[in-house]
Amino acid sequence: MPPCYQPPAAPSGPFPSYYDPDHANQTCSAVDNGNSLPGLSQVIARQAPDIVDNEAGKHTTITANASIASQSTLPISRKRQRPNISRADASYPRKRAINACRHCRLRKVKCNNARPTCGNCEASKASCVYEDSQDLSSLDPASILILDRLTQVLSRLDQIQAPVVELASVVSQISTLESSRGIIAATKTPEAPSQPDQGGQETLEHDRGSDDHSDQLHIPSSRTNPDAFLQWPIFGSRFPPDYLTDPVFELEGCDEGQNFHNASASRTQPNTKTGSIGIEEDGIIELVQRFLELVHIKNPILDVDIMWSYARDVVEDGPKWDSASCLVLLACALGSVATPFCGEQVEDAEDPSSSIEAQHRDLQIGQAYYNLARRRFGLLEVGILSSQCYFLAGVYNMYIMRPLTAWSQFQSATKSYYLYLQCQAKQYSQPTVDSAECSKRRSVEQRLYWSCYKSECELRAEINLPNSSLADVHYSNMHPSPPDIYNDEGNAQLDSSPQERLTWSRTSTRTTPGQLKQQEQSWFYYLTEITLRRIANRVLNLFYAGDHTTWTKDSVLSMIKTAEQFEQQLEEWYAGLPPLIQFTEHIPDEELPYHVRGRVLEIRMWICAPFLYCAIHSHLDAHQRKLIQPFVDKAISHSLLMMRGEPMRHRHHGTWYGIRDAATSCLNVIGAVRCGMISVPDGWKENMRRTITRMQYWAAEGPGVSRAIEVVESYLKDM
Repeated sequence: MPPCYQPPAAPSGPFPSYYDPDHANQTCSAVDNGNSLPGLSQVIARQAPDIVDNEAGKHTTITANASIASQSTLPISRKRQRPNISRADASYPRKRAINACRHCRLRKVKCNNARPTCGNCEASKASCVYEDSQDLSSLDPASILILDRLTQVLSRLDQIQAPVVELASVVSQISTLESSRGIIAATKTPEAPSQPDQGGQETLEHDRGSDDHSDQLHIPSSRTNPDAFLQWPIFGSRFPPDYLTDPVFELEGCDEGQNFHNASASRTQPNTKTGSIGIEEDGIIELVQRFLELVHIKNPILDVDIMWSYARDVVEDGPKWDSASCLVLLACALGSVATPFCGEQVEDAEDPSSSIEAQHRDLQIGQAYYNLARRRFGLLEVGILSSQCYFLAGVYNMYIMRPLTAWSQFQSATKSYYLYLQCQAKQYSQPTVDSAECSKRRSVEQRLYWSCYKSECELRAEINLPNSSLADVHYSNMHPSPPDIYNDEGNAQLDSSPQERLTWSRTSTRTTPGQLKQQEQSWFYYLTEITLRRIANRVLNLFYAGDHTTWTKDSVLSMIKTAEQFEQQLEEWYAGLPPLIQFTEHIPDEELPYHVRGRVLEIRMWICAPFLYCAIHSHLDAHQRKLIQPFVDKAISHSLLMMRGEPMRHRHHGTWYGIRDAATSCLNVIGAVRCGMISVPDGWKENMRRTITRMQYWAAEGPGVSRAIEVVESYLKDM
């Protein structure tokens, strides 16, 4: 027989006052005499395999060593020696009383603890609620501590206030609309932006998305620009292909070291030499403020607080040769050329005749800041800051109507951002130090992704350029997470005086009255723009995968069904549009609703243009013509509305696009009139001449604008 449980030896050295050296020798005899502490006999029983049951019903005994049994008369120590058992034996399983459900506890009746509904609650049709949602009796203390920490994190997330929930509800509503239509393939999206698979290795914090939705990111090129419409047979091939787009390459594609073609380029490229113009560091704060109010609201890719800290550093120490100074200089360049929105204006004979004449000084100042920033491009490293610099450089070039240079900068921003994602993928396993900072960085990443991708898509729709690098990066978030604009420190200064705000601008975030409303409107607009971009991509992939020869009488019925689904989706989207960016057929008085109106008209024109083509060129029977007539009428009405609102004498990121949309609208109406079988409202010719007058304002600056005027006037002379 194995010996009885042997207690551990007494420790050497000085004993504590409460230590009893005879305690260890009491254990086994105490068990024999029935004086053991509760639970200790069970512990010893697990370690002594010689326990036997008395057949006569006597209590269980342990065969102990005689030398130990002889000492059973000694007094029991006040402190029991810890048994030599493992942590697992002490922790598993740990039984605890099962709590009854809340209803049975109130009635003081026995509960059978059936889940999810106990027997009593099921019989009385009562709501069965258990106080403990989890049984933690089998978990060790470390696991319980982890669960407690997770519970604290979830409770903090639930404390987000209602104002931010309003923005989230808009995102949820838009996402629901996007996934509710039968024409839209459900997009399975992971948790974050993903990179192309690299040997099965997971990149960043996400998996690669399926190829089912890749067509939503890849779009056909230059199928909706005015050159594509000019190739319709109704126009008689009077002008060569790409006649309106070639000036873009002629203006920006020539070698500066060669003299040929300089004469033609100088007629359209504005004179922006800045040899005698320097920057004024005292004006940087004001220019950055203008940038945030007039430019950043449409593409909020920056952390405003960080931007102000960069601006203060440049004011105090001067521009350095780093990314932060480059970003500030680009913001100043944009703040110099951006102008406030004034709504629909009546042309005055005393107004400047061209955009260059109206903003000659502003353009020179902006170019001076841009040239200083451009010298720092070669020092930019891979990261978010370099992507932001390249993106703002692209926006600046769109403001001054250099689309090819803008695309080059957008491409640089995209590539830098792509490399940043790859670097982050390798560092993702590192622990996060500050969750708040991580959340802010994550929000900036999302916004930068969508702004870069949108900007490249807009240019690809007009010019035959490659797809965006981000078209292969399947981003999980349909929309970026809005920042907490309601708890910004800067909002505390809304009611301060101009002098106090100027002082505040040098020490913290500068604010102006109405900033909170502007930030709300900015975010509603930004989320709406992303939604409309996704809808536009689907329209392009379904209607413009091929050229106009694919719109035949045999495909009319399927085209009608698809167009009806798109229109229903747009109607549902418009019904849930926040009041801050709602619009009507009339030109809005605020800039952001004005841009949303133009984007929606553009998409509606794309939807209806194939039916206008069929009505002009296809030999349809009476039934088919009746089916497409509503879409033909809408194509004409949308074109007239576009001609009324575009282009305006307001310089912004999309001014060049607006001029191109106006030219396309003119061609739609001219084609319908030349056909002779489509009714066009009276006054269309006067409307078109006003559009030509507004286009002439930008002719000296915008590449291809003069040719667009030439084309429209050429066909007007025949009518």
